[in-house]
Amino acid sequence: MPFLEAEDRRIFYQVIGSGEPLIMIHGVATDSRYWGDVPQFLSNKYAVVTYDQRGHGRSYAPSTGYSYRDHVNDLKWLIKELDFKKVTIVAHSAGGAIAVKFALQHPESIKAVVLAAPHIVGYRDYTDWPNVYRTARIIDIDQAKIQWESFRLFDRLRKGSPERELFLECLRDFSGKVWTDPEAARYVDESDLKLLDNLTQPALLLCGRDDLDFLPLAKLVNARLINSSLFEIPDCGHMIHLEKPNIFRRELTAFLKL
Repeated sequence: MPFLEAEDRRIFYQVIGSGEPLIMIHGVATDSRYWGDVPQFLSNKYAVVTYDQRGHGRSYAPSTGYSYRDHVNDLKWLIKELDFKKVTIVAHSAGGAIAVKFALQHPESIKAVVLAAPHIVGYRDYTDWPNVYRTARIIDIDQAKIQWESFRLFDRLRKGSPERELFLECLRDFSGKVWTDPEAARYVDESDLKLLDNLTQPALLLCGRDDLDFLPLAKLVNARLINSSLFEIPDCGHMIHLEKPNIFRRELTAFLKL
């Protein structure tokens, strides 16, 4: 299995296919496996890179170091080690925040971005979210995982379905260290909301029309980007690529001109 290794850092990654580089960034409490067969689908044209963020899947899980700055540095390290000059990024949920922050800091390295139900650093208008950070610290990580699994973001993944089992497999292997990081409250990551008009590369935003947590943000991001389009997917929640895989592929195909 391929790993990036340096001193105490160890990041798991895989490359499928050949061609222009495309990097896929997963959301929190999952890992690269939850992309399913999307990397294989894209590999006809791209060298598709999937990786597990620190604290997730098969990558190392330090007790601290989970600021967006740390995640961006890992992505920068990956791109440098693979000797990529310009990349296309496909990112989901919290992975979108990493993608956007990286793109704003390193615009010369970005060809295009696809943001699926993305979070953006600085956005705080979420309501009634479970405090998994508190649960993980006060009770334990397993209880926090139960709390996260039952959250409304994942309601559309039918119990017993292959899609839900894939999500649960990733969640079971999640270290939870992101939630117990003793320095989490001290991280000061600059908001990217007011900087979005600096991201000039082509951008596609995808969001489920029933994803009431992330659709308002997707609309806000699309309004502030200067070279973007937003497609709202009917009858779809947060886990777009698992809930509506055919539509997800169709929109990727049109945007990436596969």
